[in-house]
Amino acid sequence: MNATSASTAGRARPRRKHHRNGTPVIKVFFSAEHCGLCPKQTQCTKPPAGRRGRGLTFLPRDRYEALEAARRAQDTDEWKERYKVRAGVEGTISQAVRVTGLRRTRYRNLLTTRLGHVFAATALNIIRIDRWLTGTPLGGTRTSHLEALMLAA
Repeated sequence: MNATSASTAGRARPRRKHHRNGTPVIKVFFSAEHCGLCPKQTQCTKPPAGRRGRGLTFLPRDRYEALEAARRAQDTDEWKERYKVRAGVEGTISQAVRVTGLRRTRYRNLLTTRLGHVFAATALNIIRIDRWLTGTPLGGTRTSHLEALMLAA
């Protein structure tokens, strides 16, 4: 055992790396022998593999604080009121994709593609007017297959 390995034995080894999206991160790895002795090992998400034990990833302080500030802001009523607009827009886009297949166009040039989008928007408006006049309720939130099984039980 050399002087370097003796000084890092029993300690986590921090390394500066980049996440796959390019964000700088700090990764800390523990040795497998120390993970094996840990009384909280059963609460970890993945078992240690090979000679390397657990690994933790941390954002740099400025990015972490910005992320936490954004999470705190999402708990405010003002943010929730602003988000209602976005949720409505997202619902409209989702309906347009499901009903009219808006992600793919059958046209090659910009003018006819734009005309196809205008027809799709007109179709959505007619569907909405029909639902409003007939009193048909809007579709609810999708229920996953697992949730449907749990509700049936």
